[in-house]
Amino acid sequence: MSIPHLRGSDDHTAAPHPMPQPGTAAGEVPVWPGAIPRTPHCAEHPLVWLLGAHGGSAVSTLTASLEWAGDAQRRWPSGGYGDSPLVAVVARADTAGLAAAHRVLMAHHNREVPEQIRLLGLITVPYTDRPRSRDITRELGRVESLAPAAWRLGWIEPWRHLLPAELPSWGPQSVLPTDKRARNDPRAVPVAPIREHLHPGLLAAAAAALKPP
Repeated sequence: MSIPHLRGSDDHTAAPHPMPQPGTAAGEVPVWPGAIPRTPHCAEHPLVWLLGAHGGSAVSTLTASLEWAGDAQRRWPSGGYGDSPLVAVVARADTAGLAAAHRVLMAHHNREVPEQIRLLGLITVPYTDRPRSRDITRELGRVESLAPAAWRLGWIEPWRHLLPAELPSWGPQSVLPTDKRARNDPRAVPVAPIREHLHPGLLAAAAAALKPP
């Protein structure tokens, strides 16, 4: 699957209209007043911004694993300045993480973010390798209902031992190594949930969001 073309992505001067002031969005989620500064593992021109609903949501890990993703640094994009308007919210699947995700998604639901923003969905990352409790599963479903789509990642053991700088990235042109040992090395190839689930799912959602009405 190729990366969807983002029309106007070369325009670095167009200001969004209208734009909430930083820090005034619902749930205390601020909005960038200009172009988003790029983090070390961020694509130069990200197609999709990953907005962490809280600290420790694994956005840095996900950004390092997807070559076309960017870290929104817990703020909504402005919707202008050449930045993509496509956003996926990221949260841990625990009580605090889901409460934070609920606040962020409600800001979008109540139209308290720049009108250009296109929310693709919610990505949740488990906080433990144990099965989710019934209460967490119920709350997860409730929060997911506020998003256009949802991607639930399972427990990924290699992420406990690898820093974002040690993770390989995956993109539309990426291919699996022919060597079996390299294919199963999380330092050489992103884990299967990224390659087979999140990567194609987010790209498909991005393509749908960019399709003319």
